[in-house]
Amino acid sequence: MKKKKRVKAKTAPKVKHTKKLSLFVVVPLIMVSLFVLAATTYKIVEIVLINNSSSNFPKLEISLAEAPIEQIDSNSKDVKYANNTITITINGNSSTYEDVEIKGRGNSTWIQPKKPYQIKLPEKESIFGFGEDKKWVLLANYLDSTHLRTDIAYHLESILGTKYPLSGHHIELYTDGIYKGLYFLSEKIEIGKNRINLQDPYGIIMELDNLRGNPNECFYSKNGECFILQDSTNPDNKTVTTNNFIDTFNKIELAIEQKDTKSIESLMDIDSFAIYFILNEFLVNPDAYSSSFFVYKDGLNEKIYAGPGWDFDLSLSNNKWYIEEKEFENFHSPFTDTALKNYAIASKKNSSDGSNHHISTLLYDLLDIPSFKNRVKEIYQETLSGKGEDLLDYIKSQADYIRTAALKDQERWKLETEFDEEVDYLIDWVAKRYDHFEQTYGINSN
Repeated sequence: MKKKKRVKAKTAPKVKHTKKLSLFVVVPLIMVSLFVLAATTYKIVEIVLINNSSSNFPKLEISLAEAPIEQIDSNSKDVKYANNTITITINGNSSTYEDVEIKGRGNSTWIQPKKPYQIKLPEKESIFGFGEDKKWVLLANYLDSTHLRTDIAYHLESILGTKYPLSGHHIELYTDGIYKGLYFLSEKIEIGKNRINLQDPYGIIMELDNLRGNPNECFYSKNGECFILQDSTNPDNKTVTTNNFIDTFNKIELAIEQKDTKSIESLMDIDSFAIYFILNEFLVNPDAYSSSFFVYKDGLNEKIYAGPGWDFDLSLSNNKWYIEEKEFENFHSPFTDTALKNYAIASKKNSSDGSNHHISTLLYDLLDIPSFKNRVKEIYQETLSGKGEDLLDYIKSQADYIRTAALKDQERWKLETEFDEEVDYLIDWVAKRYDHFEQTYGINSN
């Protein structure tokens, strides 16, 4: 767009005024001038925020139709708002979608000042080259000053060979022209051709949620694990499907207790649970075995699979996560073999009826099965062993990529932590954690 040339205004002839302006005229003029100045200043700030995005950094703009963002943020996360328009700009190329639905999402993340959202497009679309789908999640990462923990987790899960790994990309979010911050646009855990591709009419996704599961929505195993129905291929079959799932899971728990390897291998997909253990244990993910533990089953006679992983903002020794130092003083240590194990056992023992323990010990119990522990080591050695430098290079590269956007987000939300310091700490911790995993599970381990 061509710049407009400035035209010098002609100087008006000076005129001497002999009458003084009345206060009834002067005061209103002053008030109007102050209002205009304030409004102009506000617009200047808004324009600076909008135009200060890093060059070619992806941007998602939402034009809200039914309610301002303040109303959406103050209402329940489950309220849906329709008829919105979004524009996604990637590498200078923009795509606009109408009739988009937006709602809040998350549990502990929804009560933070910076809110996460879910958007639902009218038709399935591919964003960033990911598989086509209608629903997409905008993760706020308010509790993760580096904005990298979920990114790293997705990268690791892909390396480890999860059957349906999630994909995501960093993006700047604007609502009605107002800058909301740096977000992570992610695929959603659901059944779909380009998500978890279940085919059987009795296919099901369940979430282990011992932490926040509503008792009225829980399907309990005999050992008190709470499972919430996440998605199913046919809602008409959900009663049969959920009962079948719980029955299979009960058999798994019994087989683990009896160390019946043959039954364990016939009821659950060993590799998927081994990958899930490696992923969350490497990340020291405090949510891993309490909530956001997703499992699926594609038919009444099929095995139960674990994954994909979810909810990583407090992982990788995030100092926003606090537990009692007296009992879990090594929780943030990169050199602890099974960082969550003591927490799991203590939580389970402290439960009066066994139904409210926050951490499931399922995967730790599986480690007592030699074939499972051996498979953990084999998968680690086949996928991640010897790739420490590659992992660290990925983290450094992503940190450099989002740095300008992260600093802008830090300023927008007045964060007390510093991005660069947090990234340095994260890289150092991951390097130490990787070395420890190499000694524990790597090619040269015992």
